[in-house]
Amino acid sequence: MKKNAAVGFGLVMSLSVGLLAGCGNSGESGSSPAASEAASPSATTEENGSASGGAGSEIKGTITWATHRTELVDTDLKKYVEMFEAKYPGTEVKIEGLKDYEQTIRVRMAANELPDVLSLVETTKADLPKFYASLDDLGLNDDIYFKDYNSYDGKLYGITQQVAINGLMYNKKAFEKAGITEPPKTLDELFADADKLKAAGIVPMATAFKDAWTLQYWTDPAEFIYGNTGLRNDKIKTDTPFMLDNAYGQGLGILKQLYDKGYLEKDVYSATWDQTQKDLASGKTAMMYIGNWAISNLVNNGLALEDIGFVPLPYDNSGAYKGMMRNDWAYAVSSSSKNPAVAKAFIKFMIEESGDDADHMIISPLKDKEQSLAQITDFMSYKPAMLEAQSVSEDVTAVENKMQFDPFKFIQETTVGNMQDVFDSYNKKWSAAKAAVGK
Repeated sequence: MKKNAAVGFGLVMSLSVGLLAGCGNSGESGSSPAASEAASPSATTEENGSASGGAGSEIKGTITWATHRTELVDTDLKKYVEMFEAKYPGTEVKIEGLKDYEQTIRVRMAANELPDVLSLVETTKADLPKFYASLDDLGLNDDIYFKDYNSYDGKLYGITQQVAINGLMYNKKAFEKAGITEPPKTLDELFADADKLKAAGIVPMATAFKDAWTLQYWTDPAEFIYGNTGLRNDKIKTDTPFMLDNAYGQGLGILKQLYDKGYLEKDVYSATWDQTQKDLASGKTAMMYIGNWAISNLVNNGLALEDIGFVPLPYDNSGAYKGMMRNDWAYAVSSSSKNPAVAKAFIKFMIEESGDDADHMIISPLKDKEQSLAQITDFMSYKPAMLEAQSVSEDVTAVENKMQFDPFKFIQETTVGNMQDVFDSYNKKWSAAKAAVGK
């Protein structure tokens, strides 16, 4: 493994795989990058809430920041708030960590009581201006990944908090114990390695199945097979999108096989994310397909960084690889904020100066931000063709809402049930909902 190799992420992507040209949960140390006064906003509290006011303007007042990152509220997030308040005397940021984040925020959306700064909860594109303030005045539009993901009518309403590459994360010590000398390069090797791990008394693949959200990554193989990330949106073209012999069936079939062969947790229904982190770190479990952000979770649970591997998931036996680049929760400012200037200044600070990306070994949303995580360098050495996640189209959203489609539950049912029966059931619901909304 190449250590301490600083790689310009945007450079790697553009030269190696041509990723994210014009597109729109870091380093190995925990040190924060030097703050740049020139890059920080100088804002007014004018009516328009601009965070790019002229010289001599002031940023003062109190805001509330609601976050889904509850485990960091009293530690790192508190540190970032203290840094911001020191930079801008007269400001106060109250942190509110929400366990059931999305449900809580949706209730507040309905009551028009959103906090000043929050992790954007998705809505229809046309409703973005209703709930969120435009962030165009931060001057970051040309510098960030996934600019178009939370934009509407040419305006930006959310900035991804981090960029994630999804990959096969594994405990090298667990591999060593099972006599595995290198990560799997083909699908057949993945199953063969899983068999060796199981024989050694190690759970081959973690899913944190009970928490469900951790299963979302397993839609990637379907998109790899499909060839692009338009799979979910292209469902609108058919009444029977879920078939055993198409990308959905073949892609989700990989997780299904892992379950059927006994390579997942012994009792998937009790497997939680909290326990999964500990089991991966201790070597009780060997692998998990997840975003690179989870590497820091294993380190926090006691596994040395150099003992964590991260490579593309082999989804067939071709020896060619694909990788998925996804955005995460996005920073947003409530359209009803009483102090949008401070709120926007805080978001700009978190992205440019806080050091969040370095502290948590994540990829900054800033295209030109240098990253030095050896695992990403290793991942890119496989020369994977990188795919970029797309937002869900309004037509598909309308149909999915009508049928009350829960993608996490869908993967759960597909994994443990009879795939044909599950697909037949969902095709029936999809077709009926599609007709009902006139799509």
